[in-house]
Amino acid sequence: MKTTAKAQSETVNFKDLPDRIIEAEVKIELNWSADGRTRKAIERQAALLGFKSPTAYLHQALASVIAGNEEDTFVSDDGTIVGGWELRH
Repeated sequence: MKTTAKAQSETVNFKDLPDRIIEAEVKIELNWSADGRTRKAIERQAALLGFKSPTAYLHQALASVIAGNEEDTFVSDDGTIVGGWELRH
């Protein structure tokens, strides 16, 4: 995808990140802790969605967020990295 934006009377071209990561490629090792209320919420959501463990749920949630953010990140011709939400303003 190629996007063009005007910044203070100059045109800047943006293109997809050349090394964008997708969800299946995200590799994370977690050692986490949470207060009791947060832990219960994580455990509840993990069970509701059928995950083997709360950690497996967190792995998937983080991988999804990282990949989603990568999908909406672009690089300009001069190497500036921006989020797509910045281009839509």
